[in-house]
Amino acid sequence: MLRIAIVLAVIITDSALMAQAKQTSTKLQTTNGRTEPAPQADVDSKSKLLKPLPEALSNELKGATPLNPDGTVFIDVKSKRVVLRTEVACRNCILEMFLVPEGNREHETILRIRSKAFVIHTALLALGLEPGKAASFSPDFVAPTGPEIEMELIWLDEKGTTRRVNACEWMRHNIHRYYAAPLSGPPAGLTFPYKDLRWDKFNNELLWYGPMTEEDRIDLLSKSKKEEYQQAIEKFFKESQSVPMKASFVFVGSSMYKDEDTGEEYYQAEGGHLICVSNFSDALLDIREESTASDGGQTYEAWTEKIPPDGTPVLLVLKQRAAVGAVKSKGTAEIPASAERSKE
Repeated sequence: MLRIAIVLAVIITDSALMAQAKQTSTKLQTTNGRTEPAPQADVDSKSKLLKPLPEALSNELKGATPLNPDGTVFIDVKSKRVVLRTEVACRNCILEMFLVPEGNREHETILRIRSKAFVIHTALLALGLEPGKAASFSPDFVAPTGPEIEMELIWLDEKGTTRRVNACEWMRHNIHRYYAAPLSGPPAGLTFPYKDLRWDKFNNELLWYGPMTEEDRIDLLSKSKKEEYQQAIEKFFKESQSVPMKASFVFVGSSMYKDEDTGEEYYQAEGGHLICVSNFSDALLDIREESTASDGGQTYEAWTEKIPPDGTPVLLVLKQRAAVGAVKSKGTAEIPASAERSKE
């Protein structure tokens, strides 16, 4: 599978960058040296116009240069960051992606963006980042590789206060699923179903669905003193609590796909796999950790309580993560911005 490399000259000034960004709308160069036509940048959308950004968010874009007509992909050469203007698409979803192109699989992502995926690829290349290699799955899982990307979210809360968090804080391990524990038999005197507790007579398993509250735990423990039942309830309670996502996003770069019938080639990330939280071979950004995309078994979900309402404008800032212990100057270790903010 071919890996994309978009031709850009050395970036000297923002104006030079804009000239180079325009070149990418007419050609892409694949790894075997052949030049292929690129997807058209930001084809006129029939969607409604984006609303003006609040002043506080517009101020965050000072010094950044837009790379597409819709003004949703920006590059700040001086600060070495790419800023994406996005919106909340779904705040209570089981996740396969974190960011998708607008109108594409929005029921499986938290954020959407009105942009072609290749424009974001271009911006990351312009920062000097080289794409890595996609995940592979056979015979065994091999993690994707590439520069590690730090992702910061900036938005205004209901009081108009600017909020900043690492993107991982909006995601948690999937707790809206079934939990199972083997049991020699159902607890005497307990009629099923009881709340979200079920008895599977075919597999001799006790089942629970979704997060368990402390109130549920106390109530369920009172229904039987049988030790194996008590252990099952404690297991369900522990496993169903929210655990924040801890994952590393890497710039994989997606790939080109050639339609054998038409001979046309496509940049595969345009299909929706822009920033993924389940591993896909055509992801633009993917997580290094193994994460399933199987129906009902997805690893992550949106942490609903932490996410603003659907349609809220959110700036997603992409920067290369500094290597641990990297020397900044005179022996001073580089401190990630997220660590600095945690001190405030």
